[in-house]
Amino acid sequence: MSEPVAGKLRSLLGSDVYTDKGRLRSDDLLVRERVRHGLGDATARLRELISRWRADRVPPSTREQPFPPAEVMEPIRRAERLCRAIDEVSTAVGGQSFPSQDRVWDRVRKVGVDELLQFDWTLVGESDAVAAATAECRALDQLDIGAIEERLRQLRETITDRRRYLEIQA
Repeated sequence: MSEPVAGKLRSLLGSDVYTDKGRLRSDDLLVRERVRHGLGDATARLRELISRWRADRVPPSTREQPFPPAEVMEPIRRAERLCRAIDEVSTAVGGQSFPSQDRVWDRVRKVGVDELLQFDWTLVGESDAVAAATAECRALDQLDIGAIEERLRQLRETITDRRRYLEIQA
């Protein structure tokens, strides 16, 4: 591609996707988007299950019982806490920094691409597992909250390890 055209594309896209450095940055953003998409699907499914649970199992308020029974509301509370935890992890994924200095990317490109690939592979796999666990669930009382929380813990650890790795490279 001629240099003037490549320069125009770089300015329009805000990234140099036609070089190795630009591809690394672009791939990093694609991985983040994929992880956030999986986590967003999980949150949407949980909200759908909560809505269905409310419609099917929460009785309307009456003068004698203005508040629903605690045992009916507990699955909703657990699912809402889980939604908040998923949203926090999604925010952490989106907020990950990537090195902006060319010398750091040069170092990562030479020795660290395989390690970054492992971090990214884990992030995508765990977020897909969270989405699958919620998609398979038909009702809130069938939700395996412990397994999903373990996946979220693994995601948090991977984010932290990835951040430390990039700090070491800098």
